[in-house]
Amino acid sequence: MTNHQLKTLFDMTNQRFDLSRAEVSFELHPSLVKHADAADRISTLLRGGVNRFVLGVQSLDWNILRILNRGHGVEEVIQTVKLLNEMGVENLSLDLMYGLPQQTLRSWYDSIIGLLDMGIEKFNVFPLMFKSTDPVARHLARGRYQFAGAKERIIMHFMAEHILTKLGYRHGPIFYWTKRSQPHSVQQRRKYDSWNDNNLVPFGVGGFGYMSQCQFYNEAALDRYLSRVEAGEKPVWRGVVLSQDDLMRRTLMFALRSSGVLLSRFEREFGVSVEEYFCRELEILREAGLVCISNDGVLSLTAAGNINSGAVSLLFFSDNVLERVAYNDGRITDKRTDLLEKHDYSPAARYGSSAEMQAVFR
Repeated sequence: MTNHQLKTLFDMTNQRFDLSRAEVSFELHPSLVKHADAADRISTLLRGGVNRFVLGVQSLDWNILRILNRGHGVEEVIQTVKLLNEMGVENLSLDLMYGLPQQTLRSWYDSIIGLLDMGIEKFNVFPLMFKSTDPVARHLARGRYQFAGAKERIIMHFMAEHILTKLGYRHGPIFYWTKRSQPHSVQQRRKYDSWNDNNLVPFGVGGFGYMSQCQFYNEAALDRYLSRVEAGEKPVWRGVVLSQDDLMRRTLMFALRSSGVLLSRFEREFGVSVEEYFCRELEILREAGLVCISNDGVLSLTAAGNINSGAVSLLFFSDNVLERVAYNDGRITDKRTDLLEKHDYSPAARYGSSAEMQAVFR
């Protein structure tokens, strides 16, 4: 976005919303520093109310960045971080990803250390997830590049965890790390730890929302989204009203990915014990060493559970939801163009029916 576009956007936003006490995040691309007015654009964002920046780095290996067609090199990352520091930006979080094409244990280590040397205090550390709609999945299918296997990905995960923990960083929600005393971000804390208390109002194409126990998505096709907005309609694409059972499962899946489930709070909220309602699921997970219950009654993921969080979440999907996922997945004729396939990163989409899911845990 140009400086003029950014100014127009935030002028319009601030006319309609009071952002003075809000956390306002903005994701930057490292190629920003290639533009002569990079400092002006950041100034516009700061004046507009932005107080948290996210920088999509992924790797500090130039060859990997080239393969991913990221549009930036290592030097741009260094210069962007330097510029943000010079302009007084204090709340900065960087994205890193492991499992990338041609990534080795050495290049992963070098990327972590390189960012630590820049003084970065907040990280988002994600594993690469494959989708048939993504170019990187086609690289895998064609065997054009070397990808880390399961064992190497696990080593990369624990390498990052060991280094960051030793240096005084702590987990926010899963994948999020911070060296500061405050939470990684207000957004993540509310998303994962507020249970079903916080409404989420989505603006923009493909936005995800949660209001009044209803979970929904905005139109994911740009043309359809724009035509509905311009017609004065709500651009909702798909949604569902969550039952009590759905809400309990949603609470467990979200809370387990962050500070854990306080068993006494769950029973107060829903009138039923976690250990009674989900006794079968908890027995499987505890036997596999993926969850534990602390002395103060908090159900949380173990170190093994963190790296298998998708499988843990999957076990809490109801048979009804899994069958609906399998039905919708079976109707997709071309996964390269289908909007559901493009936007759905849920573990349920990878296994389909409840019978297929159960086989994962046998």
